[in-house]
Amino acid sequence: MRSIVSAVFLAGLMLVSAIVVYGKSSSSQPDMRFFTPKAAEPLTAGAVDFLQQRQTDGKADVWVFFTDKGFTDGDSFQRAKLAHNQLLTERALARRAKHGINEIRLRDLPVSDRYVSHLASFGAEIRRNSKWLNAAAVTVDIDKLEMIAGQPFVQRIEPIARYHRVEPELSKAEVVPPPVDRSALEAHSLAYGASFTQLDQINVPICHDSGYTGAGMLIAVFDTGFRTSHSAFANIVSEGRLIAQYDFIFDDAVVDNEAEDVSSAWSHGTSTWSDIGGERPGTLYGAAFDAEFIVCKTEDVRSETQVEEDNWVAALEFVDSIGADIVSSSLSYSDWYTSSDYDGNTCVTTVAADMAAENGILICNSAGNAGPTSPSLGAPADADSIITVGAVTSSGTLASFSSRGPTFDGRIKPEVCAMGVSATVASSAGDLSYSSSSGTSFSCPITAGAAAVVWAANPGWTNMQVREALMQTASNAATPDNNYGWGIIDTWAALNYYFAPAYIPGDADGNGSVSVGDAVYLVNYIFGGGPEPWPVLEVGDFDCSGAITIGDVVYLINYIFGGGPAPQDCNA
Repeated sequence: MRSIVSAVFLAGLMLVSAIVVYGKSSSSQPDMRFFTPKAAEPLTAGAVDFLQQRQTDGKADVWVFFTDKGFTDGDSFQRAKLAHNQLLTERALARRAKHGINEIRLRDLPVSDRYVSHLASFGAEIRRNSKWLNAAAVTVDIDKLEMIAGQPFVQRIEPIARYHRVEPELSKAEVVPPPVDRSALEAHSLAYGASFTQLDQINVPICHDSGYTGAGMLIAVFDTGFRTSHSAFANIVSEGRLIAQYDFIFDDAVVDNEAEDVSSAWSHGTSTWSDIGGERPGTLYGAAFDAEFIVCKTEDVRSETQVEEDNWVAALEFVDSIGADIVSSSLSYSDWYTSSDYDGNTCVTTVAADMAAENGILICNSAGNAGPTSPSLGAPADADSIITVGAVTSSGTLASFSSRGPTFDGRIKPEVCAMGVSATVASSAGDLSYSSSSGTSFSCPITAGAAAVVWAANPGWTNMQVREALMQTASNAATPDNNYGWGIIDTWAALNYYFAPAYIPGDADGNGSVSVGDAVYLVNYIFGGGPEPWPVLEVGDFDCSGAITIGDVVYLINYIFGGGPAPQDCNA
């Protein structure tokens, strides 16, 4: 009898919740454009078992994903867009527009305050809200999870994955610091010091000599913290190129060490940032030392505390809203994920990374230091729209620790490699301290800096074009594999990569359609000295005769008015 009464009570509670949350009876059908159906099993037994093993004082850290954002019809969506159209900076809007996104979308709107408040009524401590994922990261009593999962607005519940940095294990040969080629160094305009080796390997100095230094690009760095007073960053700070900084551990704008931090907290971040933007003549140059920066403290390293993925997602949404072009991240989440989850569509950070890529951000993420096992990737390194970076020695040999692919769905990883053994870095030991470090944590920012140089030189490119240029000009592009990927990058070659312009055969004036205007354009070109067909001369050679003549004009007029054959793509 008690179980029947409990079931009736629970059913009644869910009905009341539905009326309170949606403001109408549950018989109303939501517009599925704004609604994600409840998962068949919102809280799996496997998730519960995992959380039971990891619980602290009966509490668990979980993602609670919502079915909607508090409305399920088009009119409400339009009102919400108007109320939140100032969430993005002009810089962010411009980057998105270049990548074909010209309006606020559903994922840009915040999660429902009502749903978050409802979670709090169950005693949940709200850690983060993610608008992109439509989820809240919370700490809550494990015994409340089933009741939360039963709420009509809860789509599913998952554990928050954790990350603990794996330090690379180096062979004796790899430990030896690489020599600096002094004669090659002196051939360039900047005094690179020991950092010359890591930059010369990927052809960065010739880019600097040619005036390409990353100026105008906005790069975000996610890490443990940063010694912003370090001499390597003096020019960035004094010139106002540190655009923003935020500490997602203590929720403040201080990314340097604070009273509650361990003394080494800022060590890793100081080093990774320096390999992108550092500048200390005679000692170190980052690949993109003239770029602008956002630095985000996302990793809590106190007492070996494992970093949780909600800070990373929050940082990604933060830098997107400011207008970041590139993100450098040296993280790899695994924890409760299994090998089948590394399919490019499952892990939380992987999904968020691909959303950022869709918004026009180029994400460079370290492959990890779990090699030589294959596969040995974590998330978000399995994402299909980012650059996952492996590590090589100064001689170009793959580092023994560099993580390998493939992804679970069979894609090659990493995308590219750069030097990640004995890389020259700024050290947080003091404002004038420099040292060397190893790991894909360092090949990643070196690559991110190179990407900024390439993109700054080609500002009209998209993030995916920069990615393609780096991959297709790398040392192993002809035979990519799951060790080197497409190989060691060549920044100068990528900077000069040629994208064949897309065109419509017959569209001589390049206006996007074939009309009589193209015939007039051609006549003017042939007889009047007018401009040549655009974007390539061959676009006007409709009959593929090898020359542009009056015959092409006759061919086009016959097509438009006489039903003749369509203009041909002579390069096909």
